[in-house]
Amino acid sequence: MYNAHIVRFAFNPLMAQCPTIMEIRQLEAFAAVYSAGSVTAAARLLDRSQPVVSRQIQDLEQELGFTLFTRTRPQVTLTEQGRQFYEEVHNVLAGLQQLDSRMREIAVGQPRPLRLAATASLGSTLVTEVIGQLERSIRIFEDKMNIDILPPELVAQAVADGQADIGITSLPMELGRCQLEWSGQAPCLMALPWRHPLSGQSSISLAELGDYTVITMSNKSGLRHRISTALLQNLPASNMRRHIETTSFLNALMLVRAGVGLALVDPFTATSVMPDSVVFRPIDTHVPYMMGVITHSGRVLSDGGREFIQAMWDYANQSVPGFVRGELSGLPKVMSESLGPDFPEDDSVA
Repeated sequence: MYNAHIVRFAFNPLMAQCPTIMEIRQLEAFAAVYSAGSVTAAARLLDRSQPVVSRQIQDLEQELGFTLFTRTRPQVTLTEQGRQFYEEVHNVLAGLQQLDSRMREIAVGQPRPLRLAATASLGSTLVTEVIGQLERSIRIFEDKMNIDILPPELVAQAVADGQADIGITSLPMELGRCQLEWSGQAPCLMALPWRHPLSGQSSISLAELGDYTVITMSNKSGLRHRISTALLQNLPASNMRRHIETTSFLNALMLVRAGVGLALVDPFTATSVMPDSVVFRPIDTHVPYMMGVITHSGRVLSDGGREFIQAMWDYANQSVPGFVRGELSGLPKVMSESLGPDFPEDDSVA
């Protein structure tokens, strides 16, 4: 653990005139109270006494010049200023933990680990498949590799904050300080129970779904809108199709396997995850799944990182049906304008 008595921060809260000096133990106490919901629970979490944690919060608020929590028994809630401050504190503490870990690695001569951040779908399919392929021929890392599974917006944040070297995420999204190394898209597929009446067809017409229960994504991505529109469109309000919303493609597949309904799934999941009793079929409506690989625009990536990015492109291009290069914007591409399979070496965006 980092030394909370030595490391201090100069912070200018809300454009105040004088800088404020804060100890890390105060920031830890603040983050713990927010996470645990009360001072008592935070004290147990940090192995400190309740009076010590209370005093650290009070001292921090006095130094900042604004209130962090609204005290409503039995729990406390963040004020608006406290919420904004927590966003910064979270990044600071995460960075310190990363620094502490790297410091220990440097002390024993370990090279910097390759750090990946990926969405659940791509992290469990594209990333694992590529690591498996590479490890059968070469070692893609020396001693350590980090893989964080995060929502799409947090993938970009991890890369921007320096907590990940490479991000693998669904698109579109706001890239900010990140750059798009490459992007691609492929059509989503329909997952059906293998004994379903439509499973014998080579392609599924959405008009044939009738009153079958459908499973859609409930996350905030554009894919949810595209899938929901495709599956639920053209139905009168009086005849709404039964549907289930889930945040996980794997959960959707397990529901299909259990015979609950049908689901549109991304092509990477359909390529890598094949549950028993589930079959995948193309549909007559193009619903593109867009994804990309991002890095920080101001940092130099290692040779191993570059090789991994190339390997992911090769795998997607060779193994995912209908995969084509995407637009630099990360927006849907008109299929008739799709480019060839060459790796887009000039596709990075500053």
